[in-house]
Amino acid sequence: MAIQNGVLKINGQLGDLVFYKRGNTAVVRQKPVQIQQTEASKKSSRDFGTASRNAAYIRKAFAPLVKLYAYDDLLNRLNKRFIEIFKSIPAEQAGHKRLIDGNLALLKGFEFNTSKPLETLWRSETVLHIETNGLVKLILPKGEIKALLKPHPKATEARLQVMGFHFDLDDTGGYEIIEVNDLVIPLSNCHFPKIALALNLDHKGDKALIFAMGISFFSGTARFGDRRYYACKIIHALHLKDGVIVDFVAQPEVESEVVEQEDRLSWAVDEG
Repeated sequence: MAIQNGVLKINGQLGDLVFYKRGNTAVVRQKPVQIQQTEASKKSSRDFGTASRNAAYIRKAFAPLVKLYAYDDLLNRLNKRFIEIFKSIPAEQAGHKRLIDGNLALLKGFEFNTSKPLETLWRSETVLHIETNGLVKLILPKGEIKALLKPHPKATEARLQVMGFHFDLDDTGGYEIIEVNDLVIPLSNCHFPKIALALNLDHKGDKALIFAMGISFFSGTARFGDRRYYACKIIHALHLKDGVIVDFVAQPEVESEVVEQEDRLSWAVDEG
């Protein structure tokens, strides 16, 4: 924006310049330049919007865990993870990419709190069993408490918090949020028994099944807010079709042909 200083003040448009008044001051600005998007840019923008909406969908489903564990710009990091998932979809589908065609397994391992990976506080892997009759079991293997946990030095108990999200991948909009009671682990115990979480799900059609797990430490009812002692991540992210895990198969990359150069230069001893 510039100020008109001449005796004669212009009002209106002249070429790319717009003359007008702001209060009692005559000013001039350049007309905004309209940038024409290419068709490829339009397709990329549509796919980016779809990826971002899916990221928001996941974030809202796990809102209680996000509130407890999110740190270090979770929103942008989750968007980037979904962009990577959408990049796994063949380029021929640009502009019309859908989550059902992407590598959903790339969500596994996404940390809510980047400063503390879950495995540094809870060292046991969860086992997921899926049966065709709809039964799903999430199993925590047995072990010694000292080997499984790295607690806050003043903590009296640990709490494992698990949530699941089961939703249609065929754009029908059906979903189920799986809420689980906290698993309280007294740190005075020596042994952790094998335990399982069992639930029945409708596996008909193409479904996504995602589980996230977090751990916090408590003294009585007070939770330690030091981010070095809480962690949460997505522990399972699966594409199921009628109860069977769909393994993502990446499209082969087209390798460009390397043409051998006939007249190559060679190194030689310089006598000069």
